[in-house]
Amino acid sequence: MNRVAVVTGATSGIGFAVTELLLKEKINVIALSRDMDKANQTKEKLKDYINDVNLDFVIGDLSDNEQTNQTGENIAKLIKDKYKGKLDILMNIAGRVTTGYHENADGNEMTFAVNHLSVFILTYHLTPFLIKSDDPRVLVVSSLSHYRASINWNNIQNKKMYNILKAYKRSKLYNVFFVKEYARRFEMISTFAIDPGLVRTNIGAKNTTGIAKLAWKLRSSSGTDIYYPARYMIDVATKEEYKLCSGDYIKKGKSVKSNPITYNADHGRRLWEYTEELTHISFNNQ
Repeated sequence: MNRVAVVTGATSGIGFAVTELLLKEKINVIALSRDMDKANQTKEKLKDYINDVNLDFVIGDLSDNEQTNQTGENIAKLIKDKYKGKLDILMNIAGRVTTGYHENADGNEMTFAVNHLSVFILTYHLTPFLIKSDDPRVLVVSSLSHYRASINWNNIQNKKMYNILKAYKRSKLYNVFFVKEYARRFEMISTFAIDPGLVRTNIGAKNTTGIAKLAWKLRSSSGTDIYYPARYMIDVATKEEYKLCSGDYIKKGKSVKSNPITYNADHGRRLWEYTEELTHISFNNQ
């Protein structure tokens, strides 16, 4: 049986490019989309690559705990029913940038919820299937902006004096902390934080307004196309040499130093435990 990958944010940007390239590598893809119409449009665009591999869509939302848990359960059911309970690659790509402070149904700030909590929850649901793979890998898209972020235990979710850039930078910092802590806890699963660089996507225009939206459009216009980081991500997900780099921060296919504070294991454990409290889940109970 061909290998199986889960891709979040699969209908646009880097997620779309990664989905296409995985299919070209003859890897089955379970793609996550919030919208059935976009899922159908994406499947139509990629129809030439699914003659001998599968492209399945799961419709789900990652904006709060309940919906993310339901999405994880739906993906898990598909893996059990169609792929004998085994998953080889998890690509956590979906992300959010938000103008103004917004809370979800759980009382969590939205950028924090989508960019950090959903990664934690979805990976929790899929870890039992990754463990069954001969070569399991988890990729989490972070950002160069994490270098300019700090961790403030009194304001983890940026609820005090919310700032769009600070909220995004910190969420990407938390992605790196998650990768390093997950790698410590699950040594049998190769795990990576990915720095895609500046890319021409619309992530910064979807949930932003005014100056923030205009600034993103101007800045991203000088970025690379979506296939540039996607090709490196396929290498990280498939090539043998990357198995030695678990827990690393990867940029342009190479391991580089992340923000120095991400090497503080006490911070990593503390953020992990805080996240368990917010999501009401524990990887130890699987």
